[in-house]
Formats: sequence, structure tokens, C-alpha cells
Amino acid sequence: MTISFGAHCESYLKCDEDAEGHSINCVRVPGKDPSVTITEEDMKGMVYVSPEQKRKMDEKIFKEALENEITARMYQDRVATREEAIRDILSGVPRKVH
Repeated sequence: MTISFGAHCESYLKCDEDAEGHSINCVRVPGKDPSVTITEEDMKGMVYVSPEQKRKMDEKIFKEALENEITARMYQDRVATREEAIRDILSGVPRKVH
């Protein structure tokens, strides 16, 4: 039975480019390649949204848009009640143009 311990060494190749775009003067640099490593700073502002959260956000946006449409119909089109405005929206009646 053989037991071996290996050290994990991280490094990346850093190269310059000549006029034609070929890699020259390549050097192995210890550490992680910054061009392919995601840092905590990169993660700031990125938010995971679950399907349930997305559904709730879409529902909220829809409700706000519906309320705005009801309000517009009641005041601009002089519709007497919310129920009448909702009925017009659901039946596809376009808003009146003044």
C-alpha cells in the first residue's frame, strides 16, 4: 500500500503578444488567473432570484399595471366604477382617445 501526498499548486501562464497576435515571453505565474477567477467584488450586485420570487415580482408588476389602467380608465374615460373599468379591460375595449 502506497500513500502519497501531493501539494496542489495553482499557477497560470502569462504571455505578451507580438504584432501578429502570437504569444511570446510566456511566464508561469503562481496563483489564480485573474481573467478567469470570480472574486467577491465581481459577485456584488449579482442576485439569484428563485422561480417563486420571480413569480411574485411579476405578479406585483402586473397588479401595479392593472391598478394604473383602472385609474386611467376611471378618470380619463370617465368610467363610473372599478368593476366597469375591469370589465372593459377584460373584454378588450380600447381606451377612449380625447
